[in-house]
Amino acid sequence: MSIDPNIPPPSRTALGQCWQATRKCYRIANALTHHALGALLKTALVIYFLFCALILGLRYVVLPNIDAYKPEVERMASRAIGNQVSIGSINASWSGLHPQLAIDRLVIHDKAGNAALTLPEVSARLSWLTLVVGDLRLDQLLVSNPDLEIRRDGEGRIHVAGIPVASDAKGGSRGADWVLSQHHIVIRGGKVRWTDELRAAPELPLDNVDFVLRSQWRSHRFALKATPPPALATPLDVRGVFEHPHFARSISNPAMWTGQLYADLRDTDLAAWKTYVDYPIDMQHGKGSVRAWLDFDRARLANFTADLTLSNVSARLRHDLEPLKLVKADGRISVSEQFNAQAQDGKPTFGQYGHAISLTDFSLQTDDGVFLPRTTISERYLPASAGRPARTEFAAKLLDLKIIAGFVERLPLPEDQRKILADLEPRGILKDFSAQWQGSYPEISAYSVKGDFAGLSLKPQPAREARPKTAAAPAQAAIPAIPGFENLTGRIDATERGGSFELASSRLQLQLPGYFAKPEIPFDRLDMQASWSFQSNNRLLMDVQKVDFVQDKLVGSFSGKHLMPLSRQKEKSPGTVELSGKLNRLELKDIGRYLPLQTPESLHSWLAGALAGGTVNDVRLKLKGDLAQFPFQQQAAGDKPKGEFKITGKIENGTLNYAPDMFAKDGKTPLWPVIHDIDGFIAFDRARMEITADKAQTSGMRLAQVKAVIPDLSRHDMVLEVNGGAAGPFENFLRFTNDSPVANWIDHFTDETKASGNASLALKLQIPLNNMRDAKVKGSLQFAGNNITLMSALPPLQNTQGKLEFHEKGFSLAGIRSNFLGGPVTVSGGSQRDGSILVRGEGTLSADGIRKTYGAPAMQGALARISGSTRYSTSIRVKNKAPEIIVESNLAGIGLDFPAPLRKEANESQPFRFELAGVPSGDAAVVRDEMKLALGSTISARYEREKRADKDAAWRVVRGGIGVNVPAPLPDDGLIVNVSLKSLDIDAWRRTMATVSPGPSAASAQPGDAVKQGDSLDIEQYIDPQVLAARTTELIIMDRKLDNVVVGASHQDGFWQANIDSEQASGYLSWSEPRFGRSLGRVTARLASLIIPKSAASDVNDLIEGKSTATQLPAIDIVAENFELFGKKFGQLEVVAQNARVSGNREWRINKLSLTNSDGELKASGKWSSRNGENLSTLAYTLNIADAGKLLERFGFQHVLRGGKGEMKGDISWTGSPFAFDIPSMNGQIQLQIASGQFLKVDPSAAKLLGVLSLQSLPRRLALDFRDVFSEGFAFDSVTASAEIAQGVAHTDNFKMRGVAATVLIDGTADIAREAQDLHVVVIPEINVGAASVVYGLAVNPVIGVGTFLAQLFLREPLMRAFTFEYQVTGPWKDPVVTKLLRKPAVPSGEAANQSGPNG
Repeated sequence: MSIDPNIPPPSRTALGQCWQATRKCYRIANALTHHALGALLKTALVIYFLFCALILGLRYVVLPNIDAYKPEVERMASRAIGNQVSIGSINASWSGLHPQLAIDRLVIHDKAGNAALTLPEVSARLSWLTLVVGDLRLDQLLVSNPDLEIRRDGEGRIHVAGIPVASDAKGGSRGADWVLSQHHIVIRGGKVRWTDELRAAPELPLDNVDFVLRSQWRSHRFALKATPPPALATPLDVRGVFEHPHFARSISNPAMWTGQLYADLRDTDLAAWKTYVDYPIDMQHGKGSVRAWLDFDRARLANFTADLTLSNVSARLRHDLEPLKLVKADGRISVSEQFNAQAQDGKPTFGQYGHAISLTDFSLQTDDGVFLPRTTISERYLPASAGRPARTEFAAKLLDLKIIAGFVERLPLPEDQRKILADLEPRGILKDFSAQWQGSYPEISAYSVKGDFAGLSLKPQPAREARPKTAAAPAQAAIPAIPGFENLTGRIDATERGGSFELASSRLQLQLPGYFAKPEIPFDRLDMQASWSFQSNNRLLMDVQKVDFVQDKLVGSFSGKHLMPLSRQKEKSPGTVELSGKLNRLELKDIGRYLPLQTPESLHSWLAGALAGGTVNDVRLKLKGDLAQFPFQQQAAGDKPKGEFKITGKIENGTLNYAPDMFAKDGKTPLWPVIHDIDGFIAFDRARMEITADKAQTSGMRLAQVKAVIPDLSRHDMVLEVNGGAAGPFENFLRFTNDSPVANWIDHFTDETKASGNASLALKLQIPLNNMRDAKVKGSLQFAGNNITLMSALPPLQNTQGKLEFHEKGFSLAGIRSNFLGGPVTVSGGSQRDGSILVRGEGTLSADGIRKTYGAPAMQGALARISGSTRYSTSIRVKNKAPEIIVESNLAGIGLDFPAPLRKEANESQPFRFELAGVPSGDAAVVRDEMKLALGSTISARYEREKRADKDAAWRVVRGGIGVNVPAPLPDDGLIVNVSLKSLDIDAWRRTMATVSPGPSAASAQPGDAVKQGDSLDIEQYIDPQVLAARTTELIIMDRKLDNVVVGASHQDGFWQANIDSEQASGYLSWSEPRFGRSLGRVTARLASLIIPKSAASDVNDLIEGKSTATQLPAIDIVAENFELFGKKFGQLEVVAQNARVSGNREWRINKLSLTNSDGELKASGKWSSRNGENLSTLAYTLNIADAGKLLERFGFQHVLRGGKGEMKGDISWTGSPFAFDIPSMNGQIQLQIASGQFLKVDPSAAKLLGVLSLQSLPRRLALDFRDVFSEGFAFDSVTASAEIAQGVAHTDNFKMRGVAATVLIDGTADIAREAQDLHVVVIPEINVGAASVVYGLAVNPVIGVGTFLAQLFLREPLMRAFTFEYQVTGPWKDPVVTKLLRKPAVPSGEAANQSGPNG
């Protein structure tokens, strides 16, 4: 078994030992005389001959008889080991010059004499040193297959094979000393069982134990290979080399050893070894492989090096630390310890005199995802001693500080190193980095930092002044202030004397609390080269050779020097500076970020807020001088400046908010309108700031040659002076006025003002920056033919000429000429002494001017009814933001074409007065006013209005009243009209309102359209009442005239309700106005009486004859208990109808039409539909007749019929509306059944078709003997008939009228539109009972026509042919033509033959 070649050789080689011995011998030889040398040679010759004799004796005398010397050998071995040794047999031989013994059954006994260890086979080669030292020495000891038990008892004593191993006071053991004295010991194939009763650990068996020990005086090497239980590890390999001091009394005392131990454990369970081995850390669990080298010096661990490949490790490195949990760890770790060279006691020091730790090609990953990439790190520490401060060194090839920060709470770092990490909070990557410092942080006396870094982040650190060493405190090196930064990349080389750095960073952020008010400064890119050095008096000289940076759009470069004190104190100067640079694309809104801390607070605040936007290009900066004198203004004329501060640049699209700390009421909008789109220059020359704008805009106005100057930025009472002119749309000047304090100065007179056209402005402002409310302004506004609307309630002033002058106290108007409502007007006035505003105007207005002014379609209908022109006067007073407007005129020359009572001829004079005044409002967000109108003594109106305080909000009438011949009422809400007139035409007023009210398109407009319709007064809310009270002799409504009317109506949300009492109608009426313009709404009426007098006959005739132009009807629900038409009482009327849309077409459906009286009842339903522009009406009806004669009398046909009871039903349709009967287009069918009646003698011209049916014309026009039957009217038992109507012509073939005297059959046609007929009449007198029965049987069959009837009759009763008469009735109904028809021989038709049967 060989020794691992990786184990380094002993520190002293055999050649070195020989050289030392030679030197000693040489000195001794020089001391001795040649006599002593001679005696020595003689003695050597004697010893040589004695040795030769001994060899010969052993070889030929002793060894062949060695078994005889066994007792002596046992005694020698017992004496060497310290326990009795017995040998079974012994054989001897020679191995070269060394005698060799082969021993069988070697037994070592314990103190009681019992066999403790039996070795079956032992081979020992004796060493000649045995003769020299007087003790057994072996050149080689070979033991095969031993089985050894080693035990430590509860008191810590070691027992080998049950034999206690005694140790002396020095920690050694006689037996161990003997073992280490042997030259070569080999054990092969052994077994060892270790039992530790002191730890109460289970037995640890080791199999396949191979052991080699080589000793040469004070140097020893050993190697051990064994197989532990599989749960612990795979076969282990332990090797070592160590030395002990010269001439040590006990060479087996480990406390005196110095050497190296090598161990190789593969696939081991680290936690399982805790049972047998004490770890320096709390190992909770872990697996892996470990190959370790341990250098020890007198029982102290001097150096530890291990190659680790571990997984699933959990260990606590110190009891007060968090557990370190690793998923894996791989690499080499080395730990070394410094020792006190004077201490030889062998006691452990645990790094008391210094240590070094290094990780080589090491990587790890924690269970929470932290991964340390493969790197090399080293740390070395030497404690303070002999007046020298502690020294710490650190080096890293590659290190991610963020990952290290995650391990801080789990690593046993010294307290000062923990404080460094806590103070700096480093993040980033270090490359080829080294750091050294002397002293304990933060009291560091010297330091050196060098290396590269990437993405580095540190917290800002204050500067520290240098401090010399004192008796109470060590020296402290100066440290400059370190700015905080994030994501910094570059290189540094720094010592306590100074240093330099280079940066090449992107997307970083610096924290410069010593320079800027907002220390966080981000950069997209920063390239920098700089150095520093510490000067006397704790000053720092910063030399910036080059800075190039990009920050958003800003690009800049700087260079310069700054000599500054290390500690910033108010009483000390910030230092001297010499800096120059240039910038491009500087955003003005960010200028506050770049102003140094030395900038006065008021100036810093104003610059940061006032320069609100834009870009400055080609910026040149120069700063030189003592910063304590910044900005280096001259104290007196002729003084030499104490420094230089100058910035110049070109502004593009700049924005200036010259009162940045003042806001409007909303807390966001600037109090003064900002100046924007500035193109010009900006310059700072020491304490003077000047902005010159070649062009700019504010509130939409174009500015030219505007200059903003602050003469002295260092003064506490800085004043901003702004001078310039503007030109642009007048509307923009108004916006400027309303958005600035000028609005308050003129009491918000222009809040509602609107204007068009261009104007020009001259303006001068003086604004104290510390008290901006004391600003002063002076300006003039020149009108140039502008159209101006002063208030939303007033028409515009057109083509206005003149000038308005204003200042911080108010304004004035003089010589303003304009055109108002179609006529000239002069305007004067302005601010008054009492703070109010008074504007007066006098002029002429015309109807054409009014129409042009209010051009909205909703207004044109009303304005078209006004004509002429008239003079007027007006005054507008505003006080406390409440306007008061008065307009007066006699209206001479104005004509009004409205329904009474608002009708006026142009030549009439009628005083008119309009008043509009603000009233207090309990809600600041709501504006209220009151409007009054008076037209002569007839009409008066009064309105209270409100609107939101928003600029474009519309007025809403809260309540109001119109009085005609009565005072104007004022209700709690809504609009009331109270009228007392002789005649009131509601229809005329509704038609008038329809011309002034918004149409369906306006009604369906979106809310956003309100602004577009701002020129409309929404006049409907002023004239469309919610309540109407009227008393009139004549009321016209819905094209009907009512007499002596008293009506009370209410209108709300499109719903009218009315109670009416008049001669024509009495009861309750309601009307739901239509929505979306698709119908005429719905009319509901519950009337006690509904009377249509004869005076309205023409209207009804027009309606029935289709002369009405109506194309739509409202939905109706009418019940009239007493319905009279032209003096005829029809009883109860009930009509229910509604509008519907079917497949995109309109229908008016008559759900119910009912007329009920004692003589009959009519029930009908139908519809009126419109498709593709064509109208069609249909009606299905049933007339139940109780007394046909009286029913006809109700309809105006007197004495036509007596009695008669039955039913008539059918359905008809015609082209047109339900009330426009178009007879030529009528189609349908009629069924009639009447019994027990008698036609009376009647004038055919009056009865029309009924006169024909009564057959009275037959005896008058024919010389026949039927006077007894028909002259006084025909009495009938039944009448049955059915007829088809096509295109206004009725056709029947089965009209049958049966009476006692005769049966009458009629077929033919009747043209209803032309009132003419073409009828075939058959009269069959009653002859006998038999014939009568046949006639009756045929007559009652409604299916049989006249021809079939006659054919069957003549077949059954041939005699009846002679007594049957036929007539043809033609001509008009009023004068029919009756022709008797001659009978032809009858030939039975097929129909008659078939129905007569075979017996016919």
